[in-house]
Amino acid sequence: MHPTDAVLIEKCINGQKDAFAEIIQRYQHRIYFMALTRMRDPFEAEDLAQETFIQAYCKLASYDPQRSFRNWLFTICANLGKNRLRGRARRREVHHPNPEIKPVQGQSVEHCRIDLMAALHKLPEKLRVPLFLKHVEGFSYNEISAVMKIGTSAAKMRVKRGRDQLVEHLSEHEIDPARDKPRSGKI
Repeated sequence: MHPTDAVLIEKCINGQKDAFAEIIQRYQHRIYFMALTRMRDPFEAEDLAQETFIQAYCKLASYDPQRSFRNWLFTICANLGKNRLRGRARRREVHHPNPEIKPVQGQSVEHCRIDLMAALHKLPEKLRVPLFLKHVEGFSYNEISAVMKIGTSAAKMRVKRGRDQLVEHLSEHEIDPARDKPRSGKI
């Protein structure tokens, strides 16, 4: 049986540094994908994920065990990502990867996943991140509102708008999100 987050955090605070390695192992993929959703660049996402864990470790003593550790960790990632994007905008080094969706007849599930991720990255960040948290990470609207520092109704609205825009984008490119292949072979 695996120890809970609370047990691992307590061990870390009491000097058992190796317990944090287990926390990293438990959350590294999820934090990386959150960072990738925010940054849109795999290298920057990796840096952001590492920075998230470093900051979490440094601030572990300030963590409130009455709150969800997962939400706390995702909030750190969201805030660090927001700060990085602000800095990037100030330096005018904004990089917007724009992978074109070019489905082919009979594409695989992996191609559909790639198309979906490309469409997801075309959404504005304020819609992309809540949609990711809801449908990939399984966060509740209350948890999304806490991580994003918005109201619950705003979280619901952003998830809905993000979903609607995602479906619209996929439809424009003749990709049927309900099936494994495009509706026509025109693209």
